[in-house]
Amino acid sequence: MHFAPFKGTAKKSTGRMKKRSGIVDNFTLTMGFPFNPKLGIDNPALCLGEDTGTDPEPEARFCVLRKDAKGSFGFHLRMDYGRKGHIIHKVYPDGPAYVAGLRNGDQLLQINGEYVHEQEHLRVVQKVKSSGQRLSLAVLDEVSYANLCSNNRTPASVLPNSLPDSCLRPRLCLIRNEGRGFGFTASATGGVKGTFLLSVEEGGPAHMAGVPTGSRLLEVNGESVVSITLSQLTKKLQSNSSRVVLLVLEASAWDVYETHGVTPTSALADISFLPYRIRKLHLVRGPEGYGFLLRQEKCPSGQGQFLRELDPGLPAEVAGMREGDRLLGVNGQNVEELEHEEIVSLIQDSGKQVTLAVINNEGDRFFREIGISPLLFYEEDGPDNNGVTKSSADVPPATLSTQLKADTVQGEEPEVQKPSTEVQNSEE
Repeated sequence: MHFAPFKGTAKKSTGRMKKRSGIVDNFTLTMGFPFNPKLGIDNPALCLGEDTGTDPEPEARFCVLRKDAKGSFGFHLRMDYGRKGHIIHKVYPDGPAYVAGLRNGDQLLQINGEYVHEQEHLRVVQKVKSSGQRLSLAVLDEVSYANLCSNNRTPASVLPNSLPDSCLRPRLCLIRNEGRGFGFTASATGGVKGTFLLSVEEGGPAHMAGVPTGSRLLEVNGESVVSITLSQLTKKLQSNSSRVVLLVLEASAWDVYETHGVTPTSALADISFLPYRIRKLHLVRGPEGYGFLLRQEKCPSGQGQFLRELDPGLPAEVAGMREGDRLLGVNGQNVEELEHEEIVSLIQDSGKQVTLAVINNEGDRFFREIGISPLLFYEEDGPDNNGVTKSSADVPPATLSTQLKADTVQGEEPEVQKPSTEVQNSEE
């Protein structure tokens, strides 16, 4: 800022000032400042910065991570009971998460363009794990999140690029060939590789499975079709004579995803047209225990925990447990990768009641065949009973089992470190 130089001259006092109350004043006239009409004051030194009296607007941070050589993103996720949301913690120094800008205490808002703040924790953890080598996150620091909540604002309000709630989700559809074919044909749009639109026969298998006519084909049996030709797609469909699983998106929604920079994948899918659901079972221990046997068994994906030998009338059966259900979660914690003894400890440590996430045998096989975990679609208020039960004769023999029928577990179990019951951890 430029100020005009003072053109006047200062005059020194030539006479002695009169004594007033014993004080003598000898002074020199202080240089003045010209009036600046833009500033509205004589002295620019008195110009103070504008104080709005309000906190700065919270801003989400967007971080893109790539797995390191060990296959890790370098952070954990935590959920605090009694508090909404998912918290970043145990960020490894110099790991992918730290380098990308994640810090301990950050609140996770968005995964790969999808708003996840209010989703079930098990589901959010699985979205991170199934994201592949690259992960895009939107987070808010701890202080900004607290200010946002104190002002009764939703975290979604700080996300400029979040998919709107009204946006149509891609559909995961299971189509069975009952001797008349699948009931749809695919055509390449403008000869572009990987861009296929579906024409669906009214009342045919595809139509009954929920495939909209004119929809865009994204995946076949869990594999993306973005890089294949129409000829390759035809061969892929012909190799599945009895059933096929399609991920499709209504053509009108494609532009919305492109505008927001989000790739529609199975992690975003609407599975309301599938016959399989995760069920949440709440069990209260009775005098005779829970009334089921937990067994570790071989399965196509390796080892799994299955629920067997239900006692009629005891808490497990009353809660809706079925013979052959696979156990996926205990009290909100993913147990798919835990050892048998660790899972038993989780159930024992929960006291007189426990909440289990399970899926029936056929549903489990379906999701494993297309390479995704059913926990991607776990909802807190999901149905209690749905799907088809397989008999125990269809399952390979057990390798490890634990009875949870009495107040104490039968058989001596090795001592293991007990996981915390206050937080849900996810290492990525």
